[in-house]
Amino acid sequence: MTFGRRSRAAAAALALAAAGCGNEFEGAGERHAKQVVLRREVQGLRAVAARLDRGQTMLPEGDVAIGIDDSLVRDILSAQLPFDADVDKYHLSLREAEVQFTGSPVVRLRGTLNLLAYPSIQAQVYVIGALENIDLNPETSTMRARIAIDHLGIEKAAGLEAYVSASALDEVGRMIRLRIKDQLPPVQIPVEVQHTIDLPAVTRGPVRIDGARLPLKVSVSEIVAARGTLWIALRVEPGAIVKTADAPEAGESTAGEAGVSLAEDLPARPTAKAPGKKK
Repeated sequence: MTFGRRSRAAAAALALAAAGCGNEFEGAGERHAKQVVLRREVQGLRAVAARLDRGQTMLPEGDVAIGIDDSLVRDILSAQLPFDADVDKYHLSLREAEVQFTGSPVVRLRGTLNLLAYPSIQAQVYVIGALENIDLNPETSTMRARIAIDHLGIEKAAGLEAYVSASALDEVGRMIRLRIKDQLPPVQIPVEVQHTIDLPAVTRGPVRIDGARLPLKVSVSEIVAARGTLWIALRVEPGAIVKTADAPEAGESTAGEAGVSLAEDLPARPTAKAPGKKK
C-alpha cells in the first residue's frame, strides 16, 4: 500500500472513530484511545505523502539519516520504569512500555491506579502518547525525546468502579493525564554524533600547516516513523574554522625529510644528427 492510500485509509478510519465517540470523556475511553492513535498516524502519513507528491524524497536530500528500531526505544523506556506518582487521592504506577513506529512514534504505557486510602482497590490503566521534541544533546551524545500524553484510560477492574462511577472514571483519567503530562522522564537514546572535525598540524617537511578545528552544527530536520523504524534526518552545517595549534617554521628542512624526491628518472634523449651526414 502506498503512502497516499495508507493516508486515505487512516483518515477514513479516523472519521468512523470520531462519529462514534460522542463526548470523549463519557464512557468513550477506548474509542477515544483509538482515535488518538489514528490521528497521529494520519498526520504523519499526510506529511510524507505531501512530500512525495511534490517529487521530493521522504527525508531531505543531503541530510544524514539515522534509523532507530522501535524495540530499542521500548527497552530504553522500560529501563526507566516504573513511574509512580500520587495525584489527588489516587496513586498511579506505570510499569510496562510498548513502542510502535507506524506513521507516528506511538508510545503505550501500562500500569495500575489505586486509591491512596485503600491500596488493595485498584484498576488497570493505560497511557497513549508519542515521542515529541526530538533533539540532540552534544554533551551527553544522546538523542532526547519527551513523551506527549494524548490519553489516559482506566479499565474497570478490582472493584474501583464501586467507588467511582463509570462516567467519572474518564474524568479521573483526564485529570491525572493533565497532572502528569510534564512529569514523565525523557527518553534518552545513545547516538554518537561528531560535532567537530580536528585537522592536525603538519610539523615536518618543507610545508607546515597550522592545526585547526571545524565545528559542525547538527540538528534534527525531519522525522518519519514507518514499518517499525524511526527515521531521523540530521542536518549538518559547517561553521568557521578555528586555529588550534601553531606549526613551526619550515627552517632548513629538506625534501628528503618530508619523504619527497625532486629527482626524476627521465629517459635519455637521442642525440641529434647533423644534416647531410650519413653513418
